[in-house]
Amino acid sequence: MNHDHRAKVAKQQDHEWAARVVRTIGQIEADFFHAAGPLSERMMTEGHLAIEKVVKDPWQIIENDWMTQVVCPDWKMARGVGTGDMWLQISEISADEEGNEHTWIAAATKTGPSFLCVELVFRRGLQEYAEAIIRDDKAVGALWQQGFARDEESLALFVPIHIPAEKLAQAFEQNDLTATVAPFGKAMAQAIAAKPALDTLLEQVRAAGKRK
Repeated sequence: MNHDHRAKVAKQQDHEWAARVVRTIGQIEADFFHAAGPLSERMMTEGHLAIEKVVKDPWQIIENDWMTQVVCPDWKMARGVGTGDMWLQISEISADEEGNEHTWIAAATKTGPSFLCVELVFRRGLQEYAEAIIRDDKAVGALWQQGFARDEESLALFVPIHIPAEKLAQAFEQNDLTATVAPFGKAMAQAIAAKPALDTLLEQVRAAGKRK
């Protein structure tokens, strides 16, 4: 971006919005860091606890930062050590092409360009083959009835997680998030219940990988 282009972009800004932001910048920054830090951390921690309630043997939970992962012995790698050929994971899917940072709170409440979900993730060596199959509506059609959806940009398969903003606000106000984070557990339970269809998908992906 050259100087002239930067200047043009600057002039196109909403001047009233810019002035309001500057006048309240102290409160905006304090609120953002509070939302990105303590509030998001508590919500994600309690979301993890909600998931623990629905994950039963032989499924296992792995906590990787805030990306809670749920693995299944049937999906383990034939060779090597790792999370598996595929697994379920709490993820954030974003439509923000700029890659700007957003809070988990905004993602959970769908008040920004991203949202939370339980995503079906494949290991790197199978990702290419998985994407080719996921593009095929017939290959993944059985998953739609199980609550899964597909992001057309990233080709991610996922079960969405949504918590209304006011409901979450009231939960923080009452200092009790247990019922409010139930969508975390519900989404994971839906994904786990789809195991037969997910098994079939993995078989197709593994077969495609072996043919190459």
